[in-house]
Amino acid sequence: MIPVYKPYLPNHVTKYVHDAIDSSWISSSGEYINKTTDKLKELFGYKYVLLTNNGTTAGHLMAIGLNYKFKITKIVVPNNVYIAAWNAFKMNPIYDFEVIDSNLDTWCGDYDKFLENNPENNNILIVSNINSIINVPYLKNKYPNNIFIEDNCEGFLGKYNNKYTGTESYISTVSFFGNKNITSGEGGAVMFSDDNLFDYLNSTRCQGYTNEKFIFDKLGYNYRMTNVQAAILYGQLLHIDEIIQMKQFVFDMYKKLLKDEENIIIQNTDYNTETSNWMFGIRFKNFNLIKLRELELELYENGIETRRMFPPITYHKHYKNEICDILNTKLIYETSLILPSYPELNKSQINKITDILKSKINQSK
Repeated sequence: MIPVYKPYLPNHVTKYVHDAIDSSWISSSGEYINKTTDKLKELFGYKYVLLTNNGTTAGHLMAIGLNYKFKITKIVVPNNVYIAAWNAFKMNPIYDFEVIDSNLDTWCGDYDKFLENNPENNNILIVSNINSIINVPYLKNKYPNNIFIEDNCEGFLGKYNNKYTGTESYISTVSFFGNKNITSGEGGAVMFSDDNLFDYLNSTRCQGYTNEKFIFDKLGYNYRMTNVQAAILYGQLLHIDEIIQMKQFVFDMYKKLLKDEENIIIQNTDYNTETSNWMFGIRFKNFNLIKLRELELELYENGIETRRMFPPITYHKHYKNEICDILNTKLIYETSLILPSYPELNKSQINKITDILKSKINQSK
């Protein structure tokens, strides 16, 4: 079976894990916590990086920090994201959502359309879906009287205006889950530049600690990354250029083989951005959910795993009462597939995937 994703973990990347285990520092202290934090700052220019045990807890810290600084209780969110992006805010019950529909080209929230009609005093959660990047510097310049925060879990390693994603928002988060370009198995991080916010969120991440041992001054959580997780991540970061090059090959080959298929629309990205090359997404013209399921099954029977795009927010029981337009989001969900996109995917495998896709689509004309 060709999986939709698997992490890149050769020996020269994972050797740091064995070092962490041999040191006996396997919990939330150890040299790789600091090494990885410093490496992320060096590579991407963040002033503060707080490593967390997963991307959802990073998002929860972002939600906590946003309310702490600005007393915010309402946030604009896109309609089709991985559910953790919404849940991280609903873990703080104070938050209400204003949900916006998707853009058919980018598969992301149609932020520009929303802000044209609501240009001021919004709190905007930017989520770059699958492979597309939202141009945050453009939105900040055009709509300066808004607060932009960024769920950068899928956009990580992408760029806008030649800057890494996440760096132009007030606060941003990353996931290092096993299916991400850079992974620690489970893990995440919160990135920002506010000095006061660092003290508050660092304490919150560690049960609400103070400088006096076993004395706590706020409701906190144990959201820390372990030294073993950090060692996996450190090895990945040291070989990030290698991983980026391998992912670029995969995406370039898919684009070359599918660009002339008139019934396939390759996911696009915002202007003046560079994609994250996380997962390769395509949408099919004249498809519906039945045809999509048939294609999924045929690919699976040929040893190829795929996944669908995220559904509209109202498809989830605990969000079914959100009032929003789902027209574009529903169309994307019912006509799109995510193809295998892991770093070690080879030429013959990509040829096999695209050959079956073309054959199936031509049969359904």
